[in-house]
Amino acid sequence: MNQGSKCDIISTMTIRKEENRNKDVGQVLQKYRLRLTDIPKSRQAFIDDRSRKFFDNTEWISEKTLGNYETGKNIPTLLNLKKLSMALEVDIEELLTEIVRLL
Repeated sequence: MNQGSKCDIISTMTIRKEENRNKDVGQVLQKYRLRLTDIPKSRQAFIDDRSRKFFDNTEWISEKTLGNYETGKNIPTLLNLKKLSMALEVDIEELLTEIVRLL
C-alpha cells in the first residue's frame, strides 16, 4: 500500500468517526426532546411550544436546524446549546457533560 492510500484510509476513518460522534450528540438532543411528555413529538410542535413558553414567541431555531442537529449533520454552537437546554428543560451543565463524554 502506498503512502497516499494510507492517508486516504486514515482520512476516511477520521471523517466516519466524527460523523458517528455528531450522530451521538444528535441522539442526546432527540432523547431529551422526546422525553417531554406535555407536547406533541414533532420537531415543529416542540419549536412552537418552546417559542411560546421560553422565547416570547420569537424564532429561536428552525425545524431544519433542529433536524440537522438531531441527525448529526450539524453540531450546535454553545449559544444554541444554551437555548436548547432551556427549551429541553435540562440543566446546561448536565447537557454539556453528556455531550462532552461523547467527544
